[in-house]
Amino acid sequence: MSSTRQDYDLPKRVPVPARHWALMLGVVALALVLWVVLPDSPIFVAVLVIAVLGAVFLGVSRVLSSRQLSEPPPRRPTTPPSAERG
Repeated sequence: MSSTRQDYDLPKRVPVPARHWALMLGVVALALVLWVVLPDSPIFVAVLVIAVLGAVFLGVSRVLSSRQLSEPPPRRPTTPPSAERG
């Protein structure tokens, strides 16, 4: 029995745009949770800013250093429409 990934020809890894969206939503959720949980003092606001900036820079560097961006795309040669005479 074949898997769903093979049936629908899905990629083995999560695409880079989906990882970018997950990163953006995760950072916003982290910032909101920390804003609600931490008390309202200048020290904790500074900690929140550092945590959000650290999450953004670390996340973007991890997403951009993925193997999918350094691998060449697979070759899928197709005949041009002008060569197809049906």
